[in-house]
Amino acid sequence: MPPSDRDSSVENVPVRAPGVPGILRRSLAKLLSSAHLVLSGTTASILVIIFLGSLFVFVALRNHHRDEIRARTFQLTRLSSLIENDIAELENYHRGFLLTHRSQYFAPFQERRTAMKKRLEELNGRLLDNPVQRKRVIKAQDIVLRWADQVAQPAFLGQSAPSTASDTSSALTLSNASLDQARWILQSLKDEEQIFLSQRAGEQEMATQSTQILDSLPKLERAVIEMNKEKRGFLLTNDTVFLETYRRSVENFYRYHAYLTILAGDAPRRTQLLSDIRSNLERWISSSAQPEINAKQQGRDISVMIGKDQSEQLINQIQRTIAEFQRNELASYDAGSSAAVRHRIWSTIGLLTLVLVVALLISSNTYSLALVRRNLSKLGAAEIRIRAIIENILDGMIIVDHAGTITLMNPAAERLFGCGKHEMLNQAFLTLVPQAYNTEADLQLVDWEEFTKRTGTTVLAVGRTRRHVTFPIEISLAKMTVDQSTLYVAMIRDVTERKRFEREIAAEKENLAVTLRSIGDGVITTDVQGKIIMINQAAEALTGWTAEEAKGHPLKSVFKISIDLAAPTRGQRSTYRNEAYSLLLKLPSNATLVSRDGTEHLIEQVVSPIRDRRNEVAGVVLVFRDIIEREHKQLGLLAGGIAHDFNNLLTAIMGNISLASLLIPATDEMTTRLADAKNASMRARDLAQQLLTFARGGAPIKKTASLTRLVQDTVSFCLRGSQSRSECDLEDNLLPSEIDSGQISQVIANLVVNAEQAMPTGGTLHVTCENFRHGSGKNATVPDLPSGEFVKITIRDEGVGIPEQNLKRIFDPYFTTKPKGNGLGLATAYSIVKHHKGLITVESEVNKGSTFTLYLPAATHVAVPEETGYAGVKELSGTGRVLIVDDEEAIRTLVEFTLTHLGYKVCSAATALEGVELYRQKLQAGERFDCVILDLTLPGGMGGRDALKLLLEIDPSVNAIVSSGYAMDATMSHYQDFGFRGVITKPYEAAELGRTVREVIESGRIKLVPDLDLQAVG
Repeated sequence: MPPSDRDSSVENVPVRAPGVPGILRRSLAKLLSSAHLVLSGTTASILVIIFLGSLFVFVALRNHHRDEIRARTFQLTRLSSLIENDIAELENYHRGFLLTHRSQYFAPFQERRTAMKKRLEELNGRLLDNPVQRKRVIKAQDIVLRWADQVAQPAFLGQSAPSTASDTSSALTLSNASLDQARWILQSLKDEEQIFLSQRAGEQEMATQSTQILDSLPKLERAVIEMNKEKRGFLLTNDTVFLETYRRSVENFYRYHAYLTILAGDAPRRTQLLSDIRSNLERWISSSAQPEINAKQQGRDISVMIGKDQSEQLINQIQRTIAEFQRNELASYDAGSSAAVRHRIWSTIGLLTLVLVVALLISSNTYSLALVRRNLSKLGAAEIRIRAIIENILDGMIIVDHAGTITLMNPAAERLFGCGKHEMLNQAFLTLVPQAYNTEADLQLVDWEEFTKRTGTTVLAVGRTRRHVTFPIEISLAKMTVDQSTLYVAMIRDVTERKRFEREIAAEKENLAVTLRSIGDGVITTDVQGKIIMINQAAEALTGWTAEEAKGHPLKSVFKISIDLAAPTRGQRSTYRNEAYSLLLKLPSNATLVSRDGTEHLIEQVVSPIRDRRNEVAGVVLVFRDIIEREHKQLGLLAGGIAHDFNNLLTAIMGNISLASLLIPATDEMTTRLADAKNASMRARDLAQQLLTFARGGAPIKKTASLTRLVQDTVSFCLRGSQSRSECDLEDNLLPSEIDSGQISQVIANLVVNAEQAMPTGGTLHVTCENFRHGSGKNATVPDLPSGEFVKITIRDEGVGIPEQNLKRIFDPYFTTKPKGNGLGLATAYSIVKHHKGLITVESEVNKGSTFTLYLPAATHVAVPEETGYAGVKELSGTGRVLIVDDEEAIRTLVEFTLTHLGYKVCSAATALEGVELYRQKLQAGERFDCVILDLTLPGGMGGRDALKLLLEIDPSVNAIVSSGYAMDATMSHYQDFGFRGVITKPYEAAELGRTVREVIESGRIKLVPDLDLQAVG
C-alpha cells in the first residue's frame, strides 16, 4: 500500500480506545473533528487559565489569612501585656500612697485605671468570636476593678487607710492574691494565642524582629514596675518575700534588656534607647532603691528618704523611654506589614499577569483559526437579516440605478403600487412616480436627473398604481455605491392617512381660531418661559398688538398691567421654577391694562395652566376682559335705584308745591316762595337725572323739538350773573330734532359752564347752530359720524385751552383738572349724545380756547308740535274715573288730592295685583276707569308693564299712563310699543299731571266715538 493511501486510511479510520464506553468515544471523536477542533482548543485554554488563576488566588487568600491571624495574635498579646503593666502600675501607685500618704499618686492612679479599662474593653471587642476567652477576660476585668474600687480607691480617699503595719501587710497580701489571678488569666490568654498562631501560621510567623521586640518591651516595662512595686511593699511591711520578688524583677529586667539588645544590635537608635533605659534604672537602684532597702533592714527612719521626688522622676523617665521605644517599633511594624502586603499583592498580580499572557499565547492560535469561520458565518447571517428586513419592512423600498431603472422592489412596494412580483423590474422609476412637489410646494412632472439632486431629503410626490390610481406618497432618496456602480435607494411611504389627519388638524385649528376670534374676552397663551404663542382679536384690541407682532415676545412686554394694590394677589414675589409658575402665582385677578398707545383698561383676568401628557405645566392661558362696562352697569343699578327713590320724594314735593301754586291767587305773596321752592326741587331733579345719565346713559324720552329756543334759554340761564357774554348765531330754518329736551339742555349747560370757568377774567362765548349734511365714503369729513342730516351746535370759548395730553381723557369718568371738580360733566354729556345717536368732538389750543361741536340727528319729516299750555285750574279740569297704582303712599295721596280738585274720581292701589283686581271689580260693576296711572317699578315682583298685560286681557281698550323716575327702561322712551297711551316722568308738577291725564282720557274718547258711530250705522 502506498504511504498516501496508508495515511488516508489511518486518517479516516476512527481511533478505538479499548475499554472506553461508546458515549465517551463518540464525544472524543466529535471534539477532535475539524468542525470542533477550534472549540476544543479554546475550551482547553480556558480550563488552564481557570486552574492557574484559582491556584494563585488560593495562595493569596492563604497568605492574607495568615496575616490576619498574625495581626490578631500580635494585638491580643500586646493588649494583654499592656493590661498587665497597668495592673502592676496601679499596685505601684497604691503602695506609693500607702508608703508616703501623698495625694499626688491618686491622679495618675485614676488615669491609669481609665486607660486600663479602655484596653480591657478593646480586648473584649477583639474576642467577640471566642466566648470562652472573652468570659475569662471579663472575669479578670471584674477582679481588677473590684480591687481598685474596694481596696485601692478607699485607701486614697482615706476611708479605710491601714493604721498599723499588720493591716498594711494584710492589704498587700490580699491585693497580691486577687490581682495574681487576673495576671494568670491574661498570661494564659497570651499563651493560647501563641499556640494558635504556631498551629495555623507556623513558627516562622513569630520570628520577625519587630514582633519579638514589641513582645519583649512590655515585659521590660513590667519588670521596672514590679521592681518599684515590690520595693515599696518591702518598705511598707519589712517582709522579705517582697525583697525576693524585687530581686527577681531586677534579674528579669537584665534578661529582657540583654535579649532586646541582641535584637536591636543593628539599629543605633534602638541601642541608644536601651542604654538610656539601663543607665536610668541603675541610677535609680543605686540612688533610691538600694539605700531605702538598706535603711529599712537596719531599722532606720526612711520617711526622709522616701519623701524625695528623685526616685519617681527616674522611674517616670525610664517608662517614657520605654514608651518611645514602643512607639518607634509599632511604626516600624506597621510599615513593614504594609510593605509586605503590597509586595504580596504585586507578586500575585505579576503571577496572574504571567498566567494571562501564557493563556493568551495558547488561545491566540485557536482564535485566529476561529476568526475566519466566524466572519463567514456573520456574512451569511447578515445577508439573511438584510433580506428579511427588506422583505418585512412596512415602507416600500425601490432600488434604482443611475439611469432611473428599477433593479429591486420589496414586497411592500409591490403591494403599494399594485404590482406583481418582479413585474416592474427593469422598468422606469418615473412610471410609478410621475409627479412631485418642488420647493415652492407646486406639483410638477418628475425629471430623473433633477430628482437625484434631492438626495438626502424627503420629497412629497404622487404615486401611481398599475391601474393609474394616484395617491400621495413621501419619498426619502439615498445614494450609495456598490462595486463602483451608483445606486439610489428610495424609501416610499403612503401618506394618505397622514394628509387626512393634517386636514382634520387644520380644520380643528381653524375652528379654534374662529372660536377665539368670536369670543369677546381677550385670550393669550404662552409657553413655559412666558413667551407668547397665540393672541386673539379681542386681546389685540385691548393690548394694541397684532398677533404677528406679539408672537414670541415676553408676556410682560405686551400685557402691561399696573397691579391694583387694593386687590388681593395670588402670591408674593419669590424664586419660581419658571416664568409660567410666576404668572400662575403672582398675577392678580383685577388690574389696569395699559395698551400700546397708552390707553388704560380696567380688566379682570384668569390665569390657568396648560398641562402636557405628563401633567406638567407646559405654559399658561390668560383670559381677560374689560370690566369698565360692568362697573358702569353696577353703578347704574345703584344710581337708578337712588334716582327712583329720590324722584318719588321729589314728586311728592314738587306736586304739592305746584298744586299750591295753582290753588292760590297769582298776586299772593306765597307765590314767590313757592316758585323758589319749585326751582330748588327742579335743580334736585336735574342732579338726579345727571347721575342717572352718567351711570347708565339714561335712555332719553325723545320728542320732536326745535333746538333754537332750547339753546338760547340754556346759554342765557348759565351765563346769568357771570363776567362772560354770549354771541349766538342760530340758523333761521333750523331743522327739528327728536331729542330729550332735559338731557340736551343738560349737555349744553355742562359745556357752557366749563367754557365760562375756562375764562376766569371773562370773555365771549360763541354759539352757533346750523343744519349739516354729512356724506359717506370719500365725501365723509367727520370721522365716526354716519351719513345723513344733522343739527350742528358749536360752542367756542376764548379760555386757557386744554393740553394735548388731556384731550384723549376729557370724556373719561372722574377725570378732571379742576381742584373741586368731580369729572362727571363731560362724561355725562358724552353719554347723552351717544344715546341720541349723535357725536361730540373737541378741538383745543392752549391759551387760545376750546371748541366743542355737537352733531344731533335731524328729524326731516316730522313737524314740530305746537306748544299748548293751560293757564289755570279750569284749563286742567276734567271728568272721569282714574286709578293710581304706586307703592309710595305720599304719591298716591298727592295724585288723589290733585285730580280730585281737578274734577276726577280717584281710586288708589299700592301693588300691581291689588290694582288689577280693583280694575276688574269696577269694570264688572259698570264703573270702568277712564285712565290708569301705573308706576313702572312696584314691589312684589310685578311692575307696571306686567300689570298692563293683565289689564289688557281684562279690557283691551284700557287707557294707561306709565310713570317712573327710572328713565333707563325702554318702556319710558317707547311706551306706545308696550300698550301705554301716555307717559309722565317723576318728579312731575300738578299741571303736568292734569294735562297728561286730560290728554289721555280725551284721546281715548275720540277713538271710541267712530267705533260707536260705525256700530250704529251697521
